Amino acid sequence: MVNKIKNKKDDKKKLTYEENIGKIREMIQFLVKDKISNKLKELNAIERKIYELTGEKGQTEIVRILKTAPNTISNTWKKLEIKGILIKEGTKYRKVI
Repeated sequence: MVNKIKNKKDDKKKLTYEENIGKIREMIQFLVKDKISNKLKELNAIERKIYELTGEKGQTEIVRILKTAPNTISNTWKKLEIKGILIKEGTKYRKVI
C-alpha cells in the first residue's frame, strides 16, 4: 500500500525551471490583465489610441496618425506609466502585458 502511494507521487512530472517560470508568468498575466482592463476604461479616446499604438509605432508615427502634438503623446505616456499600464525602458515605453 505504501509503495502504491509513493509510486503515484513519483509519477507526477517535475517541471523544469523554464516551465515553472512560464507558469508563473501566465498566472501574473491573468491577475494583471483584469486590473489593466479596468484602468483602460478610465482613458479617453485619444489616450486609449495612444496606448494601443505604443510598442507598435514610435512617437513621430503616432503624432502623424492621430494628428496631435508630440507633447500630448509624451504626457500621455507619463500618465499611463503612473497608472501602471506602461513601463518605461530607456527612452521608450512598452505595455505591461
